[in-house]
Amino acid sequence: MKEFKAKKFERYCFKVKAKTCIEKRIFVPRYYWENKLEEIERLAKEDNLELIPVKDLIDKKIITFFDGHGSPPAEYKGMGEFPYIRVKDIVNWEVYKDPTAKIPEDIYLQKRGNKKFLQRYDVLYVRRGSYRIGSVAMVSPFDIEVLLTREILVLRTTQKQNEYGLTPFYLLYLLSHSLVSMQAFNKVLIETTLPNIADRWKELRLPISKNKNERKRISEKIESVIESKWQAIEKIEKLKEELGELTT
Repeated sequence: MKEFKAKKFERYCFKVKAKTCIEKRIFVPRYYWENKLEEIERLAKEDNLELIPVKDLIDKKIITFFDGHGSPPAEYKGMGEFPYIRVKDIVNWEVYKDPTAKIPEDIYLQKRGNKKFLQRYDVLYVRRGSYRIGSVAMVSPFDIEVLLTREILVLRTTQKQNEYGLTPFYLLYLLSHSLVSMQAFNKVLIETTLPNIADRWKELRLPISKNKNERKRISEKIESVIESKWQAIEKIEKLKEELGELTT
């Protein structure tokens, strides 16, 4: 309020050209809060991080993406064996499979189509929903045949060797980083009735370490944890086969 009354443009007050708002079709001041970005840049510099826009990674074909498959008819939920994954099911870097939302195979195949096949190590990103935007998970060997709601985005690294040392595990880490969450806050807008980051997720700048060894260390550490978790799941499944159906 003091800045506004004094007509100062420092931390909380700023100007935006009308032409810019019209071109972007966005009229929410928070989206243009450059001071927030300056704070993020300062924090990144202190930690020897380079802020790389997701769009640049897409343009360089380091990552590709596609939307989720869509929702099945409500009457088929709980009537089959193929999991239907909603926004609320992306939690703790994992894909939770709600048994009450499983659908029949024919509905799964119909909604999945012939192009949107999931692969091990794909990263899932929630881009629309009441409170879970920005939540991420990694597709495990047990998640290949699931149906994703359209609000979940699928990101896939396509170059094993790239200038940023970006692996699926490092991407999972980066999208979970606090500096990315700070950016997302300004880019999530209420559209219709729900918060939505829409295609503005491409504007997010990933805080990639300038230290090659640090990138490798983080990636390997996360890979070790994820793979250990998957091995534990596999052991439980084998135990079920050995001892019969168990309630877990």
